[in-house]
Amino acid sequence: MSFKHPLDPLSHAEQELIVAHARKAWNLGPHHIFAMLQLQEPTKAELASSEALERSARVTMWNRKSAIVTEGVITTSGAVLSYQEIPGAKAPVTVIESAIALKVVRSNQSVKDALARRGITEIMDVHMETWPIGAQIPKHLDDGRRLIWTPMWHRPTPEANFYAHPINGLHAIVDLDAEELVALEDNSDVPIPQTPGPYRESQSKPTVKLKELMIHQPDGPSFSIEGWKINWERWSLRIGFDQREGLVIHDVNFNDEGNLRKIAHRLSIAELVIPYGDPSQGAYRKNAFDTGEYGLGNFTNSLTLGCDCLGEILYLDASVTDGDGQVRTIKNAICVHEEDFGILWKHTDVDGHTEVRRGRRFVVSSIVTVNNYEYGYFWYFYQDGSIEFEAKLTGIVLTLADTPGVDHPSATELEPGLWAPYHQHILCARMDLDIDGTDNSVVEVESFAHPIGEKNPYGGAYETRETILASEKKAQRLIDPMKSRFWKIINPNKNNHVGHSVGYKLIPGHTTFPLALEESVLGKRAGFMYKHLWVTPNKDQERYPAGDYPFQHDGGAGLPEWSAADRPTENTDVVMWYVFGTNHIPRTEDWPVMPVERTGFHLKPSGFFRRSPAMDVVASEPLDPQCH
Repeated sequence: MSFKHPLDPLSHAEQELIVAHARKAWNLGPHHIFAMLQLQEPTKAELASSEALERSARVTMWNRKSAIVTEGVITTSGAVLSYQEIPGAKAPVTVIESAIALKVVRSNQSVKDALARRGITEIMDVHMETWPIGAQIPKHLDDGRRLIWTPMWHRPTPEANFYAHPINGLHAIVDLDAEELVALEDNSDVPIPQTPGPYRESQSKPTVKLKELMIHQPDGPSFSIEGWKINWERWSLRIGFDQREGLVIHDVNFNDEGNLRKIAHRLSIAELVIPYGDPSQGAYRKNAFDTGEYGLGNFTNSLTLGCDCLGEILYLDASVTDGDGQVRTIKNAICVHEEDFGILWKHTDVDGHTEVRRGRRFVVSSIVTVNNYEYGYFWYFYQDGSIEFEAKLTGIVLTLADTPGVDHPSATELEPGLWAPYHQHILCARMDLDIDGTDNSVVEVESFAHPIGEKNPYGGAYETRETILASEKKAQRLIDPMKSRFWKIINPNKNNHVGHSVGYKLIPGHTTFPLALEESVLGKRAGFMYKHLWVTPNKDQERYPAGDYPFQHDGGAGLPEWSAADRPTENTDVVMWYVFGTNHIPRTEDWPVMPVERTGFHLKPSGFFRRSPAMDVVASEPLDPQCH
């Protein structure tokens, strides 16, 4: 797909040009790692200008010799726009570095000896993963090196579910840049669980089969696409893709009775952190920033029709640059389609007349696989003007071994000796909403009842109160279901037909609150997760809630650091950050593969439209004459 707009993702060819220019401009050698290559997105002012914009990329590089991160912005024609060192930063871990680290571990004789003592003689029968040390780094190794550690599982047969057979207490710690095993922890005599966990169809022999369900649109889908721009129903939007965040939505507009009205400039999930709550040996380190430490987009699936997506599907490819500068295209990375979503609205009058409208929604989705887990990111656009984000969590729960039946209070025993630790999935949405313009305010809305008296004579009355979140510190808020709390983002400069500010409201869905203590290593590094809502002035350089470089960071970066200045957030260009997720106490029913669990939020118009946009939807062709 060719480039036609400044917000289109960088193509395979463009990324190859960027890599070639970067190597020449900055004299890059084999010891330089391409840690991240991202579209340098134009500012709102640049997009609004009539000037032609040259395509450029933000390139993050790691010098393995000097242990220095550098960032440069360079155009597809080779012009260098900026170049700087980032003192103290450590680059995210790339796929090729993970592969090198695993090669180091597999070639180590001490590792082979430790496995042999457990009855494992073939190193390739062991599955190893490269994890950041998400807790305290061992003191004798805490000297600034980039380190990963390798939990291990046994694969007794080629198609076995190795997560059924964790090797407890054996962990290698590797210096990524020196390509050296710097520590081997071997301090457990817990046997490897032997109960298999088959899940492949050839192994599990499933028997439940329903009759075929077809989704057929004989006239084709209702959406149109031009480049990466989508038009569906009255919506228009642009699809983006970022190596770090994965799926991105740009430039969201709704045609309201002939007027194209802006709702959002950019929507993304800017971070995903998974705190594990088991204190046992090794397990306490499993706290990963899947977005900031590894780059979620790198692990995007190639989707399959009839399996991942069903119906009249359009797929979009995406490209990423690996650490060695090779560009890789992910086929069918993004799925675009529309789907029936049941009743949009209905009413039966006293005379028996019925009006009913079926609703559809437009879906933009992608799925990533990060080691054991899958994360599906789904953006939905509805005919009533609302937007929903849903994360679908599935895959295989992480496992550890312990003595069968022992008291293990922070994990669930799935099979004898096989345990799944308690953990949380905490996501942070970054929402640059522009409600009918860039200057917006965020308002907190709560419901309350007066005591019985003049304002509440019968005890059943209640009202709402609205509070403008006028500065960053005032805008650090928590969900409160006892007050039915929600938040609105309004344009105070534009009123609707009854004289109130136009706006959209953020409605929390199922969520959680972090159980890792704020003074813990993870708590310091992921300080953003201790508030459900943050509001900041819109700054292009403030992109990620835990900061640009969370890997082995001391903590405090990102939202906690920026908002300490308590900048004004009223009637200005703001960003809303919404933190949400799940507290996963694994069930035996989550084994061997976890059924999808969902979390997310809604953005619903609140005074934005004159009336329900759903009233403009034409009734479906009735299959029953009683249906109107």
